Amino acid sequence: MQKYSILWVSLIALVISGCSTKHYSVSEPKIITIKSPKLKFADTGYIRHEGDAVEAELFTAGVAVEKISIDEKVCVSAGCMSEEEFIREYLSAEYPADTLRRILLGEPIFNGINTGEQCGGAKTQYIRNEKMDIVYRLKNDMTYFKDRTNGLIIKIEDLKENNATE
Repeated sequence: MQKYSILWVSLIALVISGCSTKHYSVSEPKIITIKSPKLKFADTGYIRHEGDAVEAELFTAGVAVEKISIDEKVCVSAGCMSEEEFIREYLSAEYPADTLRRILLGEPIFNGINTGEQCGGAKTQYIRNEKMDIVYRLKNDMTYFKDRTNGLIIKIEDLKENNATE
């Protein structure tokens, strides 16, 4: 009987000590496409955020297959690492550390350089040099990032808009 008491006390202490899941104030269903040398995904998911903390939970056929959490560190199923390490390993060493966080939050990247506004209110950034050729577009219902040089595509669309029947 004492064994079970110790087990329950240990479990409660573990949950209270911070190993519980983070709660986000915003949770939005999306259609998410990610194509990079290390990540390939195209299906539904959720983008959740609270302040600077952001999480993308990716589903295939209704089953959670990957979660990318960005807070103090970036955590994926392979483990946790700094944002700099994640960007270098999964995207490009030439990008600022906060690039993926900003894409998931739908914010300008690279300190907003080369931002222009197109008809319909879309904001577009073009970032080109010998190591990258980026088109980054922000619209109300879609975020689109493409780097032709590094073979990367990240597209995030509102799920509600695509399934509207009205």
